[in-house]
Amino acid sequence: MFGGGGVFGGTGGDVGTGPSPNPVFVGRGILYPALRKAGITLGPQRTPSTAQYQDAIEELNRLVGSLSCDRLFIYTRTNALFPLTDAAAYTIGASPDPNIVADLAGPRPQMIETANIVTGDSESAIRYPLAILTDLQWADVNLNFGNTIPDSLYNDRAYPLSTLYLSGRPMAGCWLELFFWALVPQFVTPDDQVMLPPGYEDALVLNLAVRMAPHFQRQVPPDVREDARKALMRLESINAPQPIASIGFGGCGCEFDIYSGK
Repeated sequence: MFGGGGVFGGTGGDVGTGPSPNPVFVGRGILYPALRKAGITLGPQRTPSTAQYQDAIEELNRLVGSLSCDRLFIYTRTNALFPLTDAAAYTIGASPDPNIVADLAGPRPQMIETANIVTGDSESAIRYPLAILTDLQWADVNLNFGNTIPDSLYNDRAYPLSTLYLSGRPMAGCWLELFFWALVPQFVTPDDQVMLPPGYEDALVLNLAVRMAPHFQRQVPPDVREDARKALMRLESINAPQPIASIGFGGCGCEFDIYSGK
């Protein structure tokens, strides 16, 4: 989790038993080793100056923000349900103005991958998939709908509040289900703690070192640059979406997944 409860790339469920992960202090766990690898802090176990820590945490926030724009570095998705009214548009996110409250109580989605309209209770819920439209597709949608079950959604991706538009006013009892990348909160101080899946700590330390060296007129060691590249490639290899390729059979409606063999 990032300083105050956020999780890199979203929130995930329990993945089974095993040793409990230990949180890493941003200062000692990420900033210090990055400054050492960049050749900025030269002596072992020497505490970087306040200015060095400040430069490093600002660059770390830029690095994390950049990685949050690429699906290959997002290890999980957030799944959230939001109650709907009879409105066709809803704001979501957090405004810096305390007098402005979003319609949906959740973080601004960095990217929505899947969305559904859900009706019924938890035991008899029915999902109606929503098509996620582009700007050009939404421009062609007829908005003269009454109360209905919407079939498409458009996210204008505004910041810090984005607006989600539905093709029609939802009927009573409808919920909006979103599967989206969570917006990563920013680090504030070196005392913030972070929980990272395997591989992410290494990637952040190494790539922060590469980005920090020019700040202090240092040359990035070739082995550090290569290790940083490999660390990102490892994350890409496990986060890349696996395509589902299926073959239909006749008119029976049956499908065969060539990857699973079922």
